[in-house]
Amino acid sequence: MKWNRRAGFIFLLLSLWLLASCSQKPPATRQDREKWDKDSLSGAYNTGGNRDPKWDKDARQALDAYAQTWTAPYDEQETLSYIIGAAAEKATGEGCQDPMIGDLYVRYSPEVQGKPLADRQKLNQDAADRLEGSSYPAINKFYANLNTAEILWWGHDHSLWAQVTRHRRAAVSDLVQAVRDKTLPEADADAAARQLFDMLQYNEGETTNAYKQIDAALASQSGAMRDFIKASFYLRYAWQARGHGTAEQVTPEAWRLFAERLKVAHKALEHAWSHDPQDPQIPTLMISVVLGEQSGRPEMEKWFSRAMEADPDNYAACSAKLHYLLPEWYGSPDDMLAFGRECVASTNWGGQVPLTLVDAHRAIRGTLSGEDRRGYWLSPDVWPDIQSAYEKYALVNPNKTRFRYPYAWYAYACDQTNAFVQQIKLIRQNDDQIDYGYFGGKAAFDKAWADATGEEGSTNATTANTP
Repeated sequence: MKWNRRAGFIFLLLSLWLLASCSQKPPATRQDREKWDKDSLSGAYNTGGNRDPKWDKDARQALDAYAQTWTAPYDEQETLSYIIGAAAEKATGEGCQDPMIGDLYVRYSPEVQGKPLADRQKLNQDAADRLEGSSYPAINKFYANLNTAEILWWGHDHSLWAQVTRHRRAAVSDLVQAVRDKTLPEADADAAARQLFDMLQYNEGETTNAYKQIDAALASQSGAMRDFIKASFYLRYAWQARGHGTAEQVTPEAWRLFAERLKVAHKALEHAWSHDPQDPQIPTLMISVVLGEQSGRPEMEKWFSRAMEADPDNYAACSAKLHYLLPEWYGSPDDMLAFGRECVASTNWGGQVPLTLVDAHRAIRGTLSGEDRRGYWLSPDVWPDIQSAYEKYALVNPNKTRFRYPYAWYAYACDQTNAFVQQIKLIRQNDDQIDYGYFGGKAAFDKAWADATGEEGSTNATTANTP
């Protein structure tokens, strides 16, 4: 009898271990995603990249900055773009022939951005083709082909359509391969699928065919990714049926398809949530579904609370709620600012969440025109919000430094010269040289510096486009 009890206990432990080992992987946080993106790129560069001490430092800087763009807030993405472009351009100039660095060079380098469109198209095609034949992860090949297809169609030159189609199909094939990798974070897969569906949105046949291929590739996976991408697809598919006209311009048939497709998206997310209520991506996407369904603010708040409980640093959920609160939907400028200030004041939320208040002001300014828009940053109630958001961000993200570029930019725009000078001094402490491109180029920066201090600006320039 004693042996039987011991055997039963051991069997119970074994059963619990097997259950744990077969359970779904925990949802990836922003930090997890950034680590996966960095590790996958650096690992491919280490094992099969074109390495040399002459350019390794610059190549790795470009790769690391690129990995951060997938999770960085909007303003920080601007500064990261300058880093990628400058580092990839320098590595290429030193002789680096690595296909991933080549792709980043043609996509981000100021040198390439200044070339005629036909030259850029050729460079992007060559870079995408080289990367396609490399050992870099399929998700990176996907973005190279996606970007190439888009730039080939910029001029709507129908003689290039066969090439556009080739890169579109390559992008679909790459994404199908990428989602088969069970280590790929769900949010990365969804972000890629969204961009693919956005590019194909004017061709319903292409869009649905791409979705079916991705869905088939996910059929054998047990996690939430399949439901997640299904919901993402049907959410876009619903808006494709409705169109973007005003309510009175939508036909009864379009309303019917809109409602049916949103229902499919809602059901997919409910199914995913019932199996994995710890995944913050699921309730985050549901906020956008609820917006289309016109379910009311309490329903939106329910899913927002779930998203923040699952991940207190859920900037994406805050962005989705902020969009819900736009005046064109179900809120007002006062609602947006109240929510943004809540994001700063919260003692539970962290990460990029405080910057939601900056996003609120930028979105409100975007609804204005004329003098109201031009003078918005000088409004006396704007700067205290901008300052409080960035100071809270600095407090909860002590190792981050790139946010000081947009912080300085807003300080100058709000005519806060002392704060502008303070942020520039901190930037100089952190960086070898200032990325003047963030301020519109060296001349624009020198003028801002002279306005603030009466002194001349710094000398080492990294040029880029105005943010």
